[in-house]
Amino acid sequence: MDTVLKDETKTTARRPLPPPIPVRNPLTVMLFWLSKTDTRLVAVCSRWAMATQAAFGLFVLFTAALAFGAAYYTLSTLNAPGALIVWMALGWSIFVGALDREIAGSLDKTTAIVRPILALFLGTLTAIPIELYVFQGRVDQQLQRQYREDNKQPLERLETTQSQLDQRRASVEATLAELRKQDTDWGRIMDQELAGRSVPGRTGLSGAGPVFQNAQTQQAAVRQRMREARQDLDQMERTLPEERRRLESGFHREELGRVTDFVTRYEALDKVIHSSDALYRLSWLITLALILVEMTPAILKILTPHVDYHHLVRAEIRENVARIDEISERNYRLAIENSEVPRLSVAEKFTIVRYTPIDNVTSFGKRYATKA
Repeated sequence: MDTVLKDETKTTARRPLPPPIPVRNPLTVMLFWLSKTDTRLVAVCSRWAMATQAAFGLFVLFTAALAFGAAYYTLSTLNAPGALIVWMALGWSIFVGALDREIAGSLDKTTAIVRPILALFLGTLTAIPIELYVFQGRVDQQLQRQYREDNKQPLERLETTQSQLDQRRASVEATLAELRKQDTDWGRIMDQELAGRSVPGRTGLSGAGPVFQNAQTQQAAVRQRMREARQDLDQMERTLPEERRRLESGFHREELGRVTDFVTRYEALDKVIHSSDALYRLSWLITLALILVEMTPAILKILTPHVDYHHLVRAEIRENVARIDEISERNYRLAIENSEVPRLSVAEKFTIVRYTPIDNVTSFGKRYATKA
């Protein structure tokens, strides 16, 4: 039995070590970085482990993008400086992404327990701007109703005064239209009189008789009134814009200004949601969906079993810890023996041990030379 193991060891020792294929795809490298994955170690793992780590990175990217969109919309409704909106939203996105990155890249699943608690708050905060965007039309209607309710009396006075101005103008226009009709009627009477037609009060005679002269006098009086009505109408047309501006200026001095900041829109959103059972259910559906999305990286971290990548990371950590402790112990003894002699520090010695090139070795640590 020992002979067989020795033969297998010799056979294995003669086999050259195959170098792992490095990960070169930029998208995959980015997803690995987002999931806090060491591309050097994951390159020697199974394809299932590589896909799992890339999926964690994708979820981190999605939650960070969602945080950016929600923060950007919220800040834009707060009338924040336009040059700072993008940077502030980016800062919030980086915070959420870094938080999920630490959870996705953690070797201990207990760290993911904190994320569902934070997801309740982050999901609720993210749901608010999403709901404001979804219910934007209804929120604008509610704000308009609130504005009219707050300025009910000034608006009524403004509308009443403007209505009186319109009535005065309409009255002058109606008077002018009636005078034009009278002018036409008297002109027709004059034509009939000259043509010798039957006119009430005449006996068939033609020419410029008393009826014609009376009609001519009446027509002149009507035309004088028409000129006066046109003058009144022209005067109103010139003064009406100034009068309207004066009325609007007085209204603006009394009105409560229209407020459309985030707090006011959120207050209007609350009224809109509670005004309809369907909208109330939709609001809760959006909130719960976003909370679930925020919890996705943590839930998957808890439910997904550890893969070979995690064992490699743990093994490398244990190996590094053992080397550091041993080097530290030796440096400590050397420092006690001769404290005046300068020596390499623990970090310098560990760097040399970790990154100095070595020859191919077997799994048992014995050197071997490949045959030509």
